[in-house]
Amino acid sequence: MRLADIEETLSARFSNGFSKLSDLPYPNLLKDSVKASQRIIQAIQNKEKITIIGDYDVDGVTSSAITHLFFKEIGVDVEIIIPNRFSDGYGITPQLLNRVDADLVITVDNGIHSFQSAEILKKRKTDLIITDHHQPSDKLPDAFAIVNPKQIDCEYPYKDICGAEVIWLLLAQVKQDLKSDIDMGQFLDLLAIAIIADIMPITEFNHSLVKVGLKKFFSNNRISNKVLINNLFSQKNHITSEDVAFQISPRLNSSGRMKDAILSFNFLISDNYFEANELFDEINELNQNRKIVERNITKQVIDEIDSSKPIILYYHQNLHSGVIGIVASRIVEKFHKPAIIFALENGILKGSGRSLGNIDIFKILQNSQKLFIKWGGHKMAGGLSLELSNFDKFKNESFAFMKNYISDDFKEKNQNYGELDIQDINLDLFTTLDKFEPFGNQNKKPIFTMLNSLVKSSHRIGKEKQFQKLLVEKNSIELEVLIFSDIEDFIIGDIISFSYRPVLSTFRNKKTTQAFLISILFDK
Repeated sequence: MRLADIEETLSARFSNGFSKLSDLPYPNLLKDSVKASQRIIQAIQNKEKITIIGDYDVDGVTSSAITHLFFKEIGVDVEIIIPNRFSDGYGITPQLLNRVDADLVITVDNGIHSFQSAEILKKRKTDLIITDHHQPSDKLPDAFAIVNPKQIDCEYPYKDICGAEVIWLLLAQVKQDLKSDIDMGQFLDLLAIAIIADIMPITEFNHSLVKVGLKKFFSNNRISNKVLINNLFSQKNHITSEDVAFQISPRLNSSGRMKDAILSFNFLISDNYFEANELFDEINELNQNRKIVERNITKQVIDEIDSSKPIILYYHQNLHSGVIGIVASRIVEKFHKPAIIFALENGILKGSGRSLGNIDIFKILQNSQKLFIKWGGHKMAGGLSLELSNFDKFKNESFAFMKNYISDDFKEKNQNYGELDIQDINLDLFTTLDKFEPFGNQNKKPIFTMLNSLVKSSHRIGKEKQFQKLLVEKNSIELEVLIFSDIEDFIIGDIISFSYRPVLSTFRNKKTTQAFLISILFDK
């Protein structure tokens, strides 16, 4: 594989060139966006009470933060409610409405399946605006307005956008209708975090939004950005999509998984550096605890599941419901099959699922929706709850539904570019790759192969020595190889072949080429 071949292959992903933000489709193409905007402006002018109901994942928290910051800048007070995963459940639930007293309720990143809550609000004569990006079912809630690009009759050309993008576009319509001069570009760094964290395709305008958003992360003077830079990126002058995926997103998610997502929301909107630092420390500690709980449960699931089935379904009474989604991801990574992990509480199974390749977990759930208390999601991730007595029926229906898929559907769309000479893992390679950053879902960083390399050294790294760092040699050239998966230790003298992604480390402003190991091909 030559450098020119790599560039040509990557260019094919963007056959129409890179999208420009100046060509972003107008927000009014989103169904109900103008109607929703006019209702919001009416509420502002009449000084009505506006309540925003978010979600406890990164997309929901950043959506809530963008909404709060927008209204704050135009001088309007709004109430922000982010459900607690453990006491409130997901989204705008009937029990959550017990603490809502508003003239207008706006959901962000949720609500498309909130039929009962929509009816409750209608009886109260409270208008409901739903902004969401999850796949609707055939029926829609009876709301004043629904802004969701996945509605069949929505003309917005890009369907795979996250909740933060939906509310950002709606607020852009509000800005236009108000004739306000607020800069919507100030939120692009938050949008980038949400797009990456929610595993949206990094193609077309998502690619452009993330690229510009990551560039704005260091230049934005938001207090939370300064705290993140000081604690996580003090040796860098820019961040990448990998930094968001592995450093920022897990921390922002941890508060909702382990305690209460309001901590991450308050961190993102804080205008006090000392308060933001304290919130970061608390979130960081929750993230450390999350890792321990997650590892223990993942090990338990691996030890007890039947991995021969086409979809892995597992429940246990002692599972922490805040981490089952991550555990499902780990099971998918290990067994290359979709997985749904359930926590059993008072006879009710609360499940979180993840998928891979061409397998649509939303369709798997939709096929059995009559069994569920509630459910929702999109192609790669979903959530549900059902009575324990219905688990076996759901399992059998899922196994039957999986017969619709063939072996190729289980394969990730990660193209291996073949063997790259070790001397070509250099700065020229990264200059070429930089042209196509940011990488992510549907724009994966290229994978290459290293054959028959000699292990020169091997040692454990990380606070808990859970990772490995190898020094391998081939053709008298050495390369650092980082291993973050559960692989047995290598010893000096091993000859190994593996697939990897090239990485450029800029630690302490020193550029070092490295490889992130994806999988072992064979060893001897």
